[in-house]
Amino acid sequence: MKKIVKIEPYYEPRMWGGGRRLIDEFHYVTDVKPLGEVYNVVALPGHADCFVPEMDRTLSELYVSCPEWFECETKELPIRVNILDPMADLSIQIHPDDTFARSYNGGRGKPEAWVILDAPKDGYIEFGHYAKTRKQFTEWSESGKWDALLRYLHTPVDGFIDIPAGTLHAIGKGVLTYNISRNADCTLRLYDYDRVDPATGRKRPIQVEEVLKNVNVPDRLIEFQMYPAAIEHGCLVTRYWDEPGLYTLIRIQTKDGGRFLHDGFAFYTCVKGEGTINGVPIRQGETVLVPCHMGWITLEGNMDLFLAGYRNENGDF
Repeated sequence: MKKIVKIEPYYEPRMWGGGRRLIDEFHYVTDVKPLGEVYNVVALPGHADCFVPEMDRTLSELYVSCPEWFECETKELPIRVNILDPMADLSIQIHPDDTFARSYNGGRGKPEAWVILDAPKDGYIEFGHYAKTRKQFTEWSESGKWDALLRYLHTPVDGFIDIPAGTLHAIGKGVLTYNISRNADCTLRLYDYDRVDPATGRKRPIQVEEVLKNVNVPDRLIEFQMYPAAIEHGCLVTRYWDEPGLYTLIRIQTKDGGRFLHDGFAFYTCVKGEGTINGVPIRQGETVLVPCHMGWITLEGNMDLFLAGYRNENGDF
C-alpha cells in the first residue's frame, strides 16, 4: 500500500567540506568527515543509495519493488537531490551529455540546477568561461590563464541557475545550495587547484582531455534567475522547472499550513523549519517520499520545502 515514507540521507566525505552547518542546523548525524555534502535523494546501486527504514530497503530497491509508487518510464530512479555547504571551492568541472557518459562510464549525463539557500556577501560560483573558440579554451587552460578563462557570478540568496550538460561550473566556499540533477554520476574535472586529498595523500584525478572534448564553446553565459512566487491554497509556491524527461522542481513555503496537489511522485526536502505532511513529521534536513496519485496533501507548520519530481517524456506523471 502506498504511504509517505522518510528517506535517510546518504553521506560521502568531501575534501572541501568541514563546516558545522549541516550538523548543527540540518541535524545530520554521521561519522563521515569532513561533511560538506549530503545526498538527500540518490539511488545508485552499489555506489550511493539512500535507505528507506519503513520499507527496510534502499531507495533503488524500493523503486524496483514498488513501481506503482512511481509510474516512471526509466529503469532507475531518474532524479537526485543533494545539499552542499563547502568550506573550500569545488573543482572546476563539467558533466557531459548522455552519449559521452555512456561510452565513458556506462552511465548517463548529469544536467542539474541549483538554488542558493545562503551565501556570504562576497559569495560566488564559477560558471562558464570567456573563450570564444575551442582552440582558445585549450590554450588558456593548458597555460593556466584561469583569470582570463573562468567566469564568476555573485550568488544571490534564492537565486536559481540551470546547468546544462557541458557547462563549466564550481560552487564557491560558504555557498549553501540545494541541488537537483539526474540520478547519475559522471563528473569531469578541468582544474582542482593542485590540492592533495588527505584521504589518499595524492592529488585528485583530473580529466582535461575529456573536458576539452565536451565543454560548451562558446559558453551560453547563463545567469541566475529570481523566480516569482504566488500564493496557492495557503502556500507560497515558486515553480522553477518542469521539463519532461529531466526533472520538476518546486518550492513550497508555509507559515501555518496549507494544501498542495502534485500528481506525480515527489521527494519533499525541508530546508528550514518543521511541520507535518499528511501527519508525517518533517524538520530541517529531512526528506520524505510522497508516491504518485496520493491526491491533495495537507501541510502543517512553518516550513520551507523543495519538491523534486519527474514527468515522463510524454508529459505524464
